[in-house]
Amino acid sequence: MPLLVWMPPNTPTRLIVAAVHGEEAMTAGLAHTLLRTIDAATSRAAIVAVANPDGLLGAMRQNARGVDLNRNWPTRDWSAAPSPTFWPTTTTRTDEHRTQLSSPGSAPGSEPEVQALVALISRLAPTEVIDLHAPLECVLALHPGTEALAAELADRAGLPMLHELDSPTPGDSGTWCAEQGIISVTYEIEAAPLPALWERHAAALTYAVTGSERSTL
Repeated sequence: MPLLVWMPPNTPTRLIVAAVHGEEAMTAGLAHTLLRTIDAATSRAAIVAVANPDGLLGAMRQNARGVDLNRNWPTRDWSAAPSPTFWPTTTTRTDEHRTQLSSPGSAPGSEPEVQALVALISRLAPTEVIDLHAPLECVLALHPGTEALAAELADRAGLPMLHELDSPTPGDSGTWCAEQGIISVTYEIEAAPLPALWERHAAALTYAVTGSERSTL
């Protein structure tokens, strides 16, 4: 299934990507809400609302070939070992819940979804990428140069900003972006109904798209 990207009228300086993991459907809901509410003329961001359409349709983390797309990027730290991840039904992020194994792909960048995103980033050359995930309820600034953007987003949503994770994420998009000199932050929302998510995250995500304050429905 092809990936769709919404392009603003002007050249985008940011890229927003949602639903890399199919069980995180609420991130796609927020991305589509942005598309319905933001004045296109004010946008500075391209938006991929569903980066893993097969996973979203199947309510699974992986793509149709069983690959965790956020472990398949062609980074220097890519690992061929299966990636342990949390069961999609748990919000308790402890080691005993980290038992679902996903393939990282047959090789770095082996998956068509990752290839499409790499090609899109190479074509657009955005200065910043924002990757929407769930349900950690934080903004991750894991690489040098990402703190300013992460702090702006975290402040608007009342989220904590973290500089590290408890477990490694080899082959993830943020590391690939950092290796290309692109600022990339991971914006982790909580598990909640879409109206409540929009109420909390509208200001931060509107800023992410337009550089200005919150839109209203």
